[in-house]
Amino acid sequence: MDLSSIESWVFDLDNTLYPPEEKIFDQIDRKMTSFISEHLKIDKNEAFNIQKNYFLEYGTTLAGLMHDRENNVDPDEFLKFVHDIELQSLNSDPELRNTILGLPGTKFIFTNGTTAHAESVLKKLELENIFESIFDIRAANYIPKPNLEAYNLFIKSTNINPHSSIMFEDMGRNLPPAKSLGMTTVLIKRNIPNSRNVLQEKKYANLWSQDVDADYIIDDLVKFLNNR
Repeated sequence: MDLSSIESWVFDLDNTLYPPEEKIFDQIDRKMTSFISEHLKIDKNEAFNIQKNYFLEYGTTLAGLMHDRENNVDPDEFLKFVHDIELQSLNSDPELRNTILGLPGTKFIFTNGTTAHAESVLKKLELENIFESIFDIRAANYIPKPNLEAYNLFIKSTNINPHSSIMFEDMGRNLPPAKSLGMTTVLIKRNIPNSRNVLQEKKYANLWSQDVDADYIIDDLVKFLNNR
């Protein structure tokens, strides 16, 4: 493995810089179901199905809600509601902090979440003041990964050279667009983040499939970075 040409290090946030066992995204997932149920005046089972179908088709649940204009959803209201969660389970990881600090070049967060959420998570992990910038869903004009336009907006915003950049993700489908632009790609193997519904596990398991054309597939971020 030779990453000596890498100048920019691009990290997804949720379930990438911390493991899904922390149940952070589980909280967000439940909040999305509640929001849809309350906003559309439907039961939670129907809301759950709408939520996941939008996620599959549009990249994020919010993108689907915005696409169907009859939903009349305020994206900022949605984002504020779903990211109002507890972060007590997150703990600092000094080894991860020191490892990322020691990487040559610039580091970025590229997330389908919000900057406020990312800042809260990074503070809890004690990873604040490490990253050059956070590129969030608002900066992407609410266009989520894996839409190629989001990556082009990220590159334009950060002025990185994709051919000397590397991207870390827990979700395989978010890596092919980065790879097509010339970025080195790394898939972090994770269990399905939300296992509260057995039917969901079966239906959506492919989203966290390891069968993706990534340059590297790993199960330990710190070990990988220290062995570069």
